[in-house]
Parts: sequence; C-alpha cells; structure tokens
Amino acid sequence: MSKSKIIQFIEADIRAYNQLVDPTLGSKISLSYLATLWQEFDLLELADQTPILMKQAFSCCRELSFHQTYAISLSLTDQTPFKPGKACWTYTLAIKEENAVIAACATTLLVEEPI
Repeated sequence: MSKSKIIQFIEADIRAYNQLVDPTLGSKISLSYLATLWQEFDLLELADQTPILMKQAFSCCRELSFHQTYAISLSLTDQTPFKPGKACWTYTLAIKEENAVIAACATTLLVEEPI
C-alpha cells in the first residue's frame, strides 16, 4: 500500500538538519535528508517492531529546491525472507514533481515476521 503527501522543503529545517550532519552543506537539500521524510507517514505494520536498518540507497534526477511543491509517497516495495522469523522489508520513498519521480530513497529494514 502506498501512502502519499504533499510537501515543500523549508529552508530552516534543512539548515538545522545540515548543522547536525554536515554544516558545509548550508541550505542545500541533501539526499540523506530524504530519509527524514519517513516521519510524515504512520506505518502501522511497523508499530510493534524494532526494525534494524540494513541499507539505504538514494537517487536523484535533479536538485531539489525550496518554494516548490512535491508529492511524496512511501511504499513497501519488497519483502524478502532473511532467516526463520525475520525478513527484509524494503520501502521506497519517491519524490515527484508533476507525476515524474525526481528523487527516491530505498530503505531496507530487518523486521520480525508476523506469525
């Protein structure tokens, strides 16, 4: 199931994030910032989980900007068995402008499989 929202990047938020991860970025919207957009979504399937981050991959077709409206969506795109009782779930966060994906973040988590 895909969940969608409409957002605009706020320069003050970007600057605050960059001060924590890389102050030299100033107000540039880094690809790693995309991972923070997860907080825009409630994922009931992870409510009783303590997932372990396995990997993240970022891609971008062009630089993201302020004062631009973007559609963001988060979808569970893969579920792969890992070992008994555990699985790797991959979520893809897509940033769209005019229905075209311009950036994405794929996050793979190790989770307990439901019984």
